[in-house]
Formats: sequence, structure tokens, C-alpha cells
Amino acid sequence: MLFTMKLLDILSVLAVVPLALASVVPLNQNIVYQQQQLQQYLVQLQQYQQVFDDIQAPHCPRGLPLSCQNTTQVADSCCFDNTLFLSTQFWNYYPAIGGNETFTLHGLWPDNCDGSYEQFCDNKMNIRNVTEILQQFGEEELLKKMQEVWLNINHDDESLWLHEFNKHGTCVDTIKPSCYKKLTDGGATYKNNKNVVDFMKITMNLYEKLPTFQWLAEAGIHPSTEITYSRKQIEEALSRKFNALPFIKCNKYNGIQEIWYFHNSKGSLLQQEFFPIDTLNKGNCPAEGIKFYPKGSLGRQPPSPSPPGNGRGTRGYVKLSGQDGCLIRNGKWYVDGRCATYYLEKAPFGGHNLKTRAGYCAVTRGSGNALVCGRKTKAMQFQYDKETGELSLNGKSDWSADAVPRGRRQINVYPGSDRQVKFHLVFGK
Repeated sequence: MLFTMKLLDILSVLAVVPLALASVVPLNQNIVYQQQQLQQYLVQLQQYQQVFDDIQAPHCPRGLPLSCQNTTQVADSCCFDNTLFLSTQFWNYYPAIGGNETFTLHGLWPDNCDGSYEQFCDNKMNIRNVTEILQQFGEEELLKKMQEVWLNINHDDESLWLHEFNKHGTCVDTIKPSCYKKLTDGGATYKNNKNVVDFMKITMNLYEKLPTFQWLAEAGIHPSTEITYSRKQIEEALSRKFNALPFIKCNKYNGIQEIWYFHNSKGSLLQQEFFPIDTLNKGNCPAEGIKFYPKGSLGRQPPSPSPPGNGRGTRGYVKLSGQDGCLIRNGKWYVDGRCATYYLEKAPFGGHNLKTRAGYCAVTRGSGNALVCGRKTKAMQFQYDKETGELSLNGKSDWSADAVPRGRRQINVYPGSDRQVKFHLVFGK
């Protein structure tokens, strides 16, 4: 009964507000009185918004802080994503992908508060076909939108959608199936893969609120093979609309390639409350001479689809900076013996996969968050610096171990600098 009354109250207020606003618009009313009336209605709306939030998540505490700004830990991870959310876009001009006036969608990424990130967090949440899931839920309109703007450079859009959910969606705590069960009377109304639909829908919703091409055009920044722009021009054009500084990435030709919009959030991802913040990453675009190439100006032929692991990749060894020994085939550190051969393969959606004859390498919860290579290990995306040879994972180039191995002992290595012995992993021939 209480639930019904609250909903009726909300609906009644929402119905009255437009009439109230209309009553304060006439020019013959005192301006101060208008402002007071509007303020009163805004306060009422805020109060009823809190009631609505309580109905959506009755078990969650009230007055939750913004993500990455909390001073105390929120105990229930179903109520609070303590992450940054990045809405990321591509300008694919060579090969030309998407409409000529469209920055295509890359994805929605939950990053840690320090700018690092997790990936492929929960294999139990992995999916195999986004299209079938959306069709099962009758989301034909959502699927149509995705087919227009959420595009893979090799035309295999489904593989991009799968990758984005399995890599990033599985790292959003508040859309785990167990969280839905808390919100829906023990899961009585939860349907399998509802979280997948919600992730895709929210990703699209946020993307549609960030019309990069339009914002640039309004500032007089248009695609051209002749005109160049300064970094300041582009940053000011986007910051003016976004109310924060986005990350701008250029390619080796100084052409605009990607735009990332950083956000704090409030509560669960399902609430879709995003608050723009300045980028945590430093862009690589030059101060002057940035090109905004028209799509198709350098050709339109896209590469053919290719599955991950289609070749051996670059062959080499993985050594530890400032330390003796190297990594052996299982991913552990060893000093008394030969180095294992590692293969560095370009991953299909950026970064590199690392592999030995034992199998792909990754950091998994099952290994205690240590690096492990094996047949049952799923490929993880590493970053490779061609100049230094350093291997990074999840935005961090530091690695560490509990001790230096002696004799025939093998030691686990871990991403980050939390352990006693610190170093970088360096791939080389």
C-alpha cells in the first residue's frame, strides 16, 4: 500500500508542475515571486526524486555520494559503483566507418578512480551473442541504433559488442544478476541477460547525449584535408558543451582518432546519473597542426575480419627490469634456467595478447591476481610500449613480487607496486 501511495504522490506532483510553471510565466507577475515559486517546486521535485530512488533500491542507503568522492566505503556493491564511467567514441576516417558526420561509439568503460581499470572481471557473466539477447527482449529499436553507430572497423559489429560487454560490462558491480535479485523481490521478475540489455541501452543513451561532431561544427571545426586546428580550439569547443575537459587522442598523422568523456556517477549504473569531470589521461595531440580528416578522404577499403590468435605474433622474451632471470612459460619468475619464448599478438580491439606455448597469459582471480599463462586462460589485453618494450596491464606499468626467486624456486608476479620487489616487465628479442 505504501509503495502505491508513493507512486501516486510522484505522479501527482509531476502532473502539477507543468501547470505551476505555466502560472509563473506571465510577464505581469513579479520576477522575485516567480523565482520563489520555481525554487519551491524544485525542492519538491528533489524530495520526490529521493522517494523514487528509495523505491528503485529500497535496501540501499540514502544520500549516496558521487563515485570516487566517498570518504567512507559503501558496504553494498549493488548500490554504488565506485568507478569512473568513460563514454568513448571513434573518428574512423581510414577506413571510413559510419556516417560522414558521426563519431562512432566505442563503448562505456568503468575505470578505477586513479585512471587504471579492470577487464574481463567475471567469466560467469560472459555472453556469446548480443543480437540474439536483444531480440529475445524485443529490443529491435535499440539493435537498429547500435547497427548505425556502434561499429567495428572490420564490419563484424557483433564481435565488438561482445567484447565490450565481456571486457567492461562484467566489471560493473551494480548490474550483476545478484543485484537485480535484491531489487526485484528475490529475482522473481529477473530474466536472464536483462543486465546485458540494460548495459547496451545505457551505453547508447549516454553516447546520444554527447554529439561530438555537432559540438565541433558549432565551433567552426569541420573535416578538411587542408585546414588544421589547435589542441586549444578542439578542447574549448568540446569542454564548452560537455562542461569538462575530455580526452582527445590523435594518430601518428596528427589526425583526430578518439574522444573519451569522463564521468562520476551516483548510485547504481541503472540510475544513469552521470556527472562530467575532466579527463584523467593526458592526450597525445600536438598543440598545433591537428587534422580532422573527412571520412573516406584516404580510402574506404576496410580490413577483413580476423579472429584473435590468428598468428604467432612477435616472438621474444619477457625480462624484469633491474632483476636477474625472466618469465617462464607458466608466467612465473625464474632465475635458474632458460627464458621461455613469448609471443606478442595484436588484439582485435586494441592492445596486445601475450602468449606462450602453454597458452594465453592473464591476471585472474583464480590465480590470486598473479600473472598466469595456460591453456584454460582467456586472452587479456596488455599494452606494449614499442620504445621501451614495457608491458602494462589495465593502465599500470608497474609490476611486483613478494621475493626474489632463489635456486629452482618459481615466484608469482603481480600487476602494481604493492609488493616488496618492484620492477617493469620488458618484452624483447
